[in-house]
Amino acid sequence: MNIGLCGFPKVGKTSVFEAVTGLLSDAHAHSTNLAAVPVPDQRLDRLFADFPKSREVQAKIEYFDPYLHEPSPEDAIGPSLNAVKGASVLGLVVRGFENPNVPYIFQTIDLKRAVAVSVERMFEADIVVCERRVEKIDVIYLKAKSDDLERERAIIVKCLDHLRGASPLSRLELSPEERAAIQSIEFLTAKPLLIVLNVDEKDASTERLKKIAADFKPLAPQYASVVALCARLERELLELEEEDRAMFMQDAGLADLAKERIIRASYDATETICFFTIGNDEVRAWPLRAGTTAIKAAGTVHTDMARGFIRAEVIAFDDYVKADSMREVKAQKLNRLEGKDYVVADGDIIEFRFHV
Repeated sequence: MNIGLCGFPKVGKTSVFEAVTGLLSDAHAHSTNLAAVPVPDQRLDRLFADFPKSREVQAKIEYFDPYLHEPSPEDAIGPSLNAVKGASVLGLVVRGFENPNVPYIFQTIDLKRAVAVSVERMFEADIVVCERRVEKIDVIYLKAKSDDLERERAIIVKCLDHLRGASPLSRLELSPEERAAIQSIEFLTAKPLLIVLNVDEKDASTERLKKIAADFKPLAPQYASVVALCARLERELLELEEEDRAMFMQDAGLADLAKERIIRASYDATETICFFTIGNDEVRAWPLRAGTTAIKAAGTVHTDMARGFIRAEVIAFDDYVKADSMREVKAQKLNRLEGKDYVVADGDIIEFRFHV
C-alpha cells in the first residue's frame, strides 16, 4: 500500500509526512519525500514473544510527499493531484490551522469547503481524462475499426456518465473484464480517499482530535476515512528526547502520536486487514484487502504457494491467545483446515500447505 499526500499549497503536506514517518525532510533536496513506515501491531508482538528465535517482520505502509518541480499557483491543486496519480490511496491534506503569515487559497479556514473543492477537482480531472480518451478512440476508430476499441469506448462512456452523476468511480460496478480494460488509467476517484485534517495546536489533545475527526466524518464524502492531527506540534515532538517527548505529550493531552492514528485510518481507507505466518526464521504480518480468499493470500506470501495450493491451516488469533501455546492449540483442536475459497479474517494465523 502506498499513500500519496496531496492538497492545495500551504496546507502542511510535508509536515504531515514528517509526522507519520518520523523523518524530518530536507527542504533543499528538491526531491520527493518517500518512506516505508512499519505498522505497529500488538498481536504480532505477542506472537514474536512466543518465538523469540525468529525475526519479527512488521507490515509496512509507504507514504510519499511529491516534490513539485513547478511551484503551484495558490489556487491550484491540479499539480499535486497529478503527482500522486500512481498512489494506491490519496491522502488529502486539508488546512485547519490559522497562520496570517502563510497565505492560503481560502480567506477563512473552512474544512468542509476545502474538501468539497478538492474532491470537485478530482472529479473534473477524471472527466477530462474520459472525454479525451473517447475523442482519441473515435479518431483511431475512423482509421481502423476494432471490437476492442468499441468495448473500451463503451466502458469509458459508462465511467463518464457515472462521474457526471457526482459519484466516484470507486462506487461504479464493473465486471473484472471491464476493470482490466481500464486498469492502466489512473483515475483519481477510483482510489480510496484518506482525509487528513491538519489543525491548530490548541486542538492538539487526543480527545479534541478524535472529536474533530468524528464531527467532520458526516461532512466528508461517504467513501472517505478521516483523521485529525496537529502536524506542527508532531514535528516539534520529533526533535525531543524520548523522556522530554513523553512529558510534552502529557502536558498537551496527547495519548499517542499522530503516526498511529494515521496508520489506522490508512487501513480503514483501504479496508485492509492483517494475517500472520510463523516460520522457522520469522514471524510476519501480511497486510491484505478484506474479503480476500486463502489462495490469493497464499500468493502474497509466494506465488508458488498459490500455484500449488492444497489447504490452509488456520488458527484465529484469539483462540491462540486463549490456548497460550501452539501445542495447546493443537491439543484443543483449535486449528482447522480451509480450502482455497476461504475468506481470510483479520488476525488469522495461517500455514499454507502447497506442492509444486
